[in-house]
Amino acid sequence: MSEKLEQMARCPVHEFAPMHPEVLRCPAMLNRRLREEAPVFRDPTTGMFFISRYEDVQAMARDHATFSSAMPAVMSGAVNSGDEELTALMEQGYPNVPTMLTQDPPLQRRYRKFVDGAFSTSSLKRLEPFIEATSHELIDRFIDSGQCEFLGEFGIPLPLTVIGSQLGTPVEDLPRLRKWTEAFVANLGQQLDREGRLKAAKDVVEFQHYFVEKMEERRKVPEDDILSRVVNASIDGEKPLDHAECLSMLSQILVAGNETTAASLTEGIWLLINNPDQYELVRSDPSTEMISRLVEEVLRVSSPSANMFRRTTRDVELHGVTIPENSMCFARFASANQDDGQFEDALRFDIMRENLRDHLAFGKGIHHCLGASLARRELNCGFKAILERMENFRLQPDAHEPQFAPNALLHGLEGLQLAFDIR
Repeated sequence: MSEKLEQMARCPVHEFAPMHPEVLRCPAMLNRRLREEAPVFRDPTTGMFFISRYEDVQAMARDHATFSSAMPAVMSGAVNSGDEELTALMEQGYPNVPTMLTQDPPLQRRYRKFVDGAFSTSSLKRLEPFIEATSHELIDRFIDSGQCEFLGEFGIPLPLTVIGSQLGTPVEDLPRLRKWTEAFVANLGQQLDREGRLKAAKDVVEFQHYFVEKMEERRKVPEDDILSRVVNASIDGEKPLDHAECLSMLSQILVAGNETTAASLTEGIWLLINNPDQYELVRSDPSTEMISRLVEEVLRVSSPSANMFRRTTRDVELHGVTIPENSMCFARFASANQDDGQFEDALRFDIMRENLRDHLAFGKGIHHCLGASLARRELNCGFKAILERMENFRLQPDAHEPQFAPNALLHGLEGLQLAFDIR
């Protein structure tokens, strides 16, 4: 445990520094203390209210009228920068427009319906052979060596290839897609210095200009993909979406479509390494049901979308604390999924627990993750291919224990130096 975490384990709750990078890397101790001592905690530095218990986070997610998602300035990562160079960079692109994740009904429903069909059961069933083939192609590249950097060689490329295919991105442009994803994630993480903000802004503008060209292509010649659905959509059949609206939707689909799945794939392998009894259960019975159980428990424990911003539309009284109207709140989904009041011995990784599907990894209510079904399919196909061809997972000799990235919203390992045996 780092010095900062040891300090926070002992200090009074009102002295917490929840946005410190070391705490963001390892938030479990903080989450436990918040659930037990301050289920509604006001961060003295940011003024945000942290909501940590399962029942409260679930209620927030279901009550969009009280806990609004409309806060585009925060989600853009450019809050009150006052930086002329940064502003000039961003003005070379398109403005941030609230659409799906950063909008409330009725507009939120209108935007979301444009891409709902792309994630339907029939659409995903047609996509499954491609996901399976991609999983095996990626494994083919490293299996003979008996080792890999799992995040970079499998965790990232699998969902990135799948979402790239749906966004009209050729294989040779996938590294650029990943670079743009990292820019959006870095903005969301609220941890960038000035140099980092400038680089992220450049990458975001590059993303915008790249996809404006792709969008024009799809307007002329539509295809059966998400990109065509977005650029040829219109609100109530009347007003076509403009470039800024389309780019907002595409950026959300891009990040949600690969970052969180990559995190869960990678942490899933790390969880199997650290829980050999659970690995043995699924290794000895790699049935569809058991792999599905593995996926759900990995999602609960990993909770890659760890926290989400909300804004109160009225005064709210919760656990004796008044949250004033127009306050920023942090719905702590990862903490909710670690709540012993909902999941017995919640920090234990247990693929046989009875209520493992009650997790909030994909949220609840109107903002339930649009790509949840796609993510589940990718995770099921990915773990199935891995378990068919690899076994005896372990860290490479002399490899350091993997660390989590310090990010305010998303939680995932920075890498995993994996060694394995060939089955």
